[in-house]
Amino acid sequence: MMKLSSLPASWAAAAALVIYSVAGLLVDAFVVTTIPTEISSSHVTLNAKVIRVCQSPGCRDDGAQSTLDALTAFASPGCQVMKGGCVSLCGSGPVVEILPDGEDVMTISSMKRKRVKGDALVSLLDELSDEETDISSFMRQRLIMGYEQSLEAKAAYEEAKDYQTAVQLYEEAIQSGRKPAMALDEARSLVDSKHESTKGVYWLVDSFRNSCRARLALKDIDGARRDAFAATVFSQNTDADAHMCLAEVCQASKDTLGELQATKAAIEQYQRLEDEYSKPLPGKDAVARAEAAKIKNNASTVKRELGFRIMKLENELKASS
Repeated sequence: MMKLSSLPASWAAAAALVIYSVAGLLVDAFVVTTIPTEISSSHVTLNAKVIRVCQSPGCRDDGAQSTLDALTAFASPGCQVMKGGCVSLCGSGPVVEILPDGEDVMTISSMKRKRVKGDALVSLLDELSDEETDISSFMRQRLIMGYEQSLEAKAAYEEAKDYQTAVQLYEEAIQSGRKPAMALDEARSLVDSKHESTKGVYWLVDSFRNSCRARLALKDIDGARRDAFAATVFSQNTDADAHMCLAEVCQASKDTLGELQATKAAIEQYQRLEDEYSKPLPGKDAVARAEAAKIKNNASTVKRELGFRIMKLENELKASS
């Protein structure tokens, strides 16, 4: 059977709808519906840029991670968003450096912007937008609205532990931002063959995961299952925690075989992370190397813990057979 991860994002979503329908686990239409893009594959962004967000301690204190996340979600096709090092503008963060021609090298022609958050972030997005390849201004407004609603939902979920409010806010966020996010992701893929198709919709994956766990806390097993499936679809099966959400749903519904399969899928993704971040990082700074080591070690630890869980589940299945 062909894996969803081997399909384009829109195909994977359609395939998932069929698979889950046959299984009697139909994902709501709003989860997997996409919209056609009018962008021609012949378009090539001539003003491709690399956008680096300083991740020095000072800029992180000023909200650099939030800026990085937002730019990753909103950046126009042809713009590559990544973490950057200190550019000696401490106290003016978050600082963003824009390098022309898509070159990830320090150049004298690079632009540096200070305090890129709020209205300044939106203004930068407008400046970098290309009408020929970007989504419409209306769609972008819907995307921003959905993204901001997801942040409110996350606060209700993580900080207030108000799970009912979190679920409602996540529903609104997904309804507002899903179509624009998918349209922008498709546009990015058309102008950049190396585009990581799950990167720009990660906030949606995170929204589905958190909504799943909030629903579990509210004993809404069917809703949690739907959200867990959606998280795996939007991540194209590459997000380990999305699989763990599904495992938690299966555990709550006493589906031992389903939990076993979902846990094995999670281990596969943790193994992928461990392998990916074990590779040498020539030319990367100490911060990047330390972060890679942290991701690798965490993946290794969680994978080992899940291995014990799999042994227990396999023993339970043998005992019940």
